[in-house]
Amino acid sequence: MVDCLCMSGNVEKAIQKIFELLAVDSNSDEPAVLLSDIHARLTVSDKFIFWISCVYLVIYRKLPDAVVQQFECEKQASEIEWPSIILLDDEKQRAVKLIEKGMLSIDSLMKTELLKDDINLTSAHFFAVNHIRCMVALDNLECSRNLLDKYLGLFPSCLELVLIRAHEKDFGDLSFSGFEEILGSWPKEVPGIQCIWNQYAQCAVQSKGYECGKVLMDRWFHSVWKVHDLQNGMNSGNIELASDSILESLPNLSPIDVMFGFLNLSLYKLMQNDRLGASIAVEKALKASIPKYFKYCIGEHAMFLLTGESLLKENASVSGVLNILERYIGNSLPFSVPEPLPRKFIKNIKKPRVRQLMSNIFSPVSSDFSLVNLVLELWYGPTFLLELLCKPKLLVDFVEGILDISPSNYELAMSVCRHLSSPNSSTDLTPTSILFWASSNLVSAILHAVPIPPEHVWVEAARILGNVMGVNTISQRFYGRALVVYPFSVKLWKSYQTLYTDIEMKKSIAEEAKAKGLDLC
Repeated sequence: MVDCLCMSGNVEKAIQKIFELLAVDSNSDEPAVLLSDIHARLTVSDKFIFWISCVYLVIYRKLPDAVVQQFECEKQASEIEWPSIILLDDEKQRAVKLIEKGMLSIDSLMKTELLKDDINLTSAHFFAVNHIRCMVALDNLECSRNLLDKYLGLFPSCLELVLIRAHEKDFGDLSFSGFEEILGSWPKEVPGIQCIWNQYAQCAVQSKGYECGKVLMDRWFHSVWKVHDLQNGMNSGNIELASDSILESLPNLSPIDVMFGFLNLSLYKLMQNDRLGASIAVEKALKASIPKYFKYCIGEHAMFLLTGESLLKENASVSGVLNILERYIGNSLPFSVPEPLPRKFIKNIKKPRVRQLMSNIFSPVSSDFSLVNLVLELWYGPTFLLELLCKPKLLVDFVEGILDISPSNYELAMSVCRHLSSPNSSTDLTPTSILFWASSNLVSAILHAVPIPPEHVWVEAARILGNVMGVNTISQRFYGRALVVYPFSVKLWKSYQTLYTDIEMKKSIAEEAKAKGLDLC
């Protein structure tokens, strides 16, 4: 409902609905409805996500992309970006007041038996981290430090909070006292020490360079790894002699420390110019990866492959790159994409043949293309494209190959359109043919994506199509679906108007929109 109000141009009404929770209209005889009633019926996990989403809307006048992306699925505590923003004092106070109300609402939950559930505890960590980042975005640093102290008291083993504290202490301080303090006080029985070492190493390399990182990893190896149970069965770090079963032989070691332990060993070996040993270690890390840090592990594996530099060369094999991406997708299968909520009834159908029939009626859920794009961005930058993709065949083979393994990758399709329509594009193809191909791929990727992409994706696609000549047929197909999926989107209706130059046609579109309660003027 809130998202619908926002896309129809009624952001203030959406914010007003949220503030019904504060009972600001005390003179009203009507009871608070809708959001307040819904809130009381939310699960513990959803309450944490709900409050963060409400505060985000009040600050940025839109819902978090990470939350909107999950509208059709069960909500998960995904990472939210909080860019710095300058608000008027009244606006800032309004946001602070709302989050304080949220704190009062859920503060009791943070000290109850309910947080013994892993999902609820993860969501509580999510709330704590985002509460702190929200205050940082509002430039309320003193408040953010006080909150960090409070939440670390409640959740002393939350890695995200611990790492925030380490980075906060080390900001402008190259002694790394924050990380050193954490390493010295971290309880042996609590998982995560290898993750802390890993982040310490990254911080050291970024702040003081390669040599500092090398000294730190040498210290890690001789003080941690060599005396650790992981070293059992290995000869002075010679992991080539270790069997794959070593991971299963260490029941007392947490999965997170196994994964990060091998990542750390790979980094150490790489700094010792032992590329083979580093390769074996990073492969073991990938095998040991866990859902929460799977994409991080993939990123580290991809960066290791990049150190060979062959991926950046003009003659880099497109098929070789695609083979690597297919392997990553294969590794991600155990961490399946969530099933959309409207389809959950299928699992309750008792008769197998009827259940299979219903499954076949629906389009399959799209693969998680964010994994593919994560790797492409690490290799080729934010455009996902090799700068050397100026040859027609190489460009088409590369993009078509990725869309074959990730058909609904509309982010890649958008990037291709932006790249080709840029004045600096050096692709040696006639503009009409290449842009028609790219536009067709973009519309196809969006139309076949399951779950349905958020409104802002359709709006950006409409903007791109509006800048391309000769794709009216494709645009008609796009709007035919877009205005059915998001019939209350003011931005999409306005973009649809720009498709025509005829005044009468524009008026007709405006009347259609007005019938849905939208004013395009």
